[in-house]
Amino acid sequence: MDANTAINIRKVISSDREAIAGIVNHTENLTQEEKDCAVELLDIYLDNPGQRDYSFSAAAAQAGEVAGYVCYGNTPLTDGVYDLYWIVVAPSQRGKGVGRRLLEHTEAVLKKEGARMIVAETSGMPQYEAARVFYFKNGYREEARINGFYKQGDDLIVYVKRF
Repeated sequence: MDANTAINIRKVISSDREAIAGIVNHTENLTQEEKDCAVELLDIYLDNPGQRDYSFSAAAAQAGEVAGYVCYGNTPLTDGVYDLYWIVVAPSQRGKGVGRRLLEHTEAVLKKEGARMIVAETSGMPQYEAARVFYFKNGYREEARINGFYKQGDDLIVYVKRF
């Protein structure tokens, strides 16, 4: 898929599971625990159609192959606040606007649902620099940092976009 290929953003369906799990497992900067968590949330979404904690959208080319996905959900006990849990793009598709398209789609959906803000959390480790730059370029601002949150030397950085 190149930058000129049409990208369709749609709800994730059960036949996407293998492709999404493959994308997650080939994302080199994720730890095994993060990979396991991402796939676990996908399975919760696919196995429990009535659940309302997690929503998933996929970016697919016209041929149907999944180039990336996003997972988000309403933050419990809040009014109009949503968590952006995962936004993952296949290594071969990075830098082609897939992540931006997924994020823009998610923001549009959430605005229609009355979102006041979206919260995205990431690590302060060097391998997450691209994620931090991505959020900043897309209008998210760092609102909190908890030193040593994940482990000694690995900060939690909280980004927020308000509507």
